Amino acid sequence: MKFATIILNIFLLSISIKEYRIFNNFKDGLEIESKYSLYYKQKLDSIIPNNKNFNLLIRGNKNYDIVLTTIKKEDYENARQIQNQLLDKTIIPSQVNITESCYTVKTPIKTIKACLEDDEQLLSLSYSGFIKKINSCVIYENWFESSTTNLLINLENGSTSYITGDELIFSPNLKFIYSYANDGIDFAGISLHQIIDKKAQPILITDYDIEEKYKFDFSSFGKVYWVSDSSFYASNGKEYYKFKIQDKRITYSNELRENIINSENNKFIIKVDRLKDGSIRYTSWNKPKTKIDAPSLVLYDGEIEQQTKYGSGFDYQFQNGEFLYVIEHIIETTSAKRLMLRIYENSNEILYTSLTDLVNKK
Repeated sequence: MKFATIILNIFLLSISIKEYRIFNNFKDGLEIESKYSLYYKQKLDSIIPNNKNFNLLIRGNKNYDIVLTTIKKEDYENARQIQNQLLDKTIIPSQVNITESCYTVKTPIKTIKACLEDDEQLLSLSYSGFIKKINSCVIYENWFESSTTNLLINLENGSTSYITGDELIFSPNLKFIYSYANDGIDFAGISLHQIIDKKAQPILITDYDIEEKYKFDFSSFGKVYWVSDSSFYASNGKEYYKFKIQDKRITYSNELRENIINSENNKFIIKVDRLKDGSIRYTSWNKPKTKIDAPSLVLYDGEIEQQTKYGSGFDYQFQNGEFLYVIEHIIETTSAKRLMLRIYENSNEILYTSLTDLVNKK
């Protein structure tokens, strides 16, 4: 090895390793590597954004990302001292009746009931507690070959929602719920839910595929400690982490590299952008909202297809569960259709409408 190369290696290794990224080595467990490591570029996960303040960016549901960073042990220990118990197991409302084999919850609208003998897949059940703030109770259910779940029941209207995991840990003002479990089958790690209209809606539920995608062991976490309505601290016994739930309807502008499509019609304003990580994003506003408002819908990881059916141009496709959004950008055509929006539900077209190109509008 040449003398200059030796000197360079020594210099690189001497640089502070205060800033680092998270990687997973399947042989040796979790590793933290200096971002200045000679092997850093070979191991860099393409999902990690260009912003070097991020350790790992996890895509949640359509409205949220989860940003993971490392913290000091003393910060984690301080968070453990914060008491935030919103689920009170000592209170059982008169509307709730529970035995070893059955539960019945009566509300003015409807009655919710389940018994072990009525469903052979239901192995056990118990009362988890009462949440005064949203006048709801939680029933813990253990299902055969399925992760344990918590049934959230509103005592006013009987609305229900399931929360994946074991123990429920609420953010201070009940905006988000964290839970954890490992059933050894299809759920390994953590779940995050948001409370909307007194119902729990999932943001992120990890499984083995997600662990492989992000090269990170989410199943190593147990109980966590909320430090705000959108941040909590966690530890796997070796390292300490901060999870930040980030509303991408607010922060979406920070990701932009360049705009590809800027359009509207009488119902929508629609943009297609290329982000700093190279991916494609769809953003729309339902009128009368404008672009100064939070978007109505944000979809990530779009695909681009060149099309020649109506003329030269591109199709920008974005999946949203059972829905597919397609922007047809036709550059050269003999028809008047130059920029179109198609929406499919389970492969059936439910909307086909034209858009005005604001970039080229005269």
